[in-house]
Amino acid sequence: MKKMSIIYKMSYSALFIALGIILSRFISLPFLFGLPFLKVSFSPSIVMFSSFYLGPLWGFLVGTAVDVFGALIYPTGGAFNPLYTIAASLTGLIPFLAYRAISYSKLDNKYPILLGILMGALNIFTIVFMILNDSIKSESGKTTYTLYPWIKWSVCSVLLVLSVVFVVAMFFIKKKFANKKFNSNYNAFVVASSVYVTYFLFKIPVGSLVQALLLNWNFWMIFIVRTLTGFLTTFVHIIIICLALDLSLRFNMKGALLEPTLIERIKEKKNQNLNTSQKENI
Repeated sequence: MKKMSIIYKMSYSALFIALGIILSRFISLPFLFGLPFLKVSFSPSIVMFSSFYLGPLWGFLVGTAVDVFGALIYPTGGAFNPLYTIAASLTGLIPFLAYRAISYSKLDNKYPILLGILMGALNIFTIVFMILNDSIKSESGKTTYTLYPWIKWSVCSVLLVLSVVFVVAMFFIKKKFANKKFNSNYNAFVVASSVYVTYFLFKIPVGSLVQALLLNWNFWMIFIVRTLTGFLTTFVHIIIICLALDLSLRFNMKGALLEPTLIERIKEKKNQNLNTSQKENI
């Protein structure tokens, strides 16, 4: 495979930025259920794929540019605020770093262990939250939503079922991309865990905090609703990213994840120096 040039990465970054803006501003569901903080879009798929394919810094650039230029070209819901861009930038920065870290730890080589741990923690958090709270406030405390027992049971049950379905579906995705070329280059379990880490440890918490601050809504209200929605959207993102990574292998270009790490480069250089010195001694 050929190594990507700077021109190649710049060209694809521009393409991903354009696609991200189109998907974010023109093919999305803003203000879902009448909530100003809830939006469903395929744009994060493009941003996270750019991180996997081009590298974390390029992913950071794509995520930032999609949010900034999208807000300036087609503003929705008031004036642009750079604080909103933080979550978008992290969405482009974290996936590559998470993939490298998970691969290095070898947690998800055969089974999505990290994914299961995070889902279990999220389910426990939701159950505890529902037990300890009988109501939740919205904007400035003006509106209070009562959490009836049936709502609590429904939310916890749906979340638990979705968690099981999510993990089972990951094995089907792994089987779907069982071709030799994809498996020899990428690991679907690690991709899924990386997307999940990006979404639930960075994008949703940071985005919820910024939105709660700027919209004057209750943080837990935003976080819980976005978390429930995120269970479905992350699954779609994972499928799209795996398809895109599989397709990218046909271009015979070495994606960022396929390039050797710094540690591997150092080891390779040491081996080369060792071989050179041995030959000189002979």
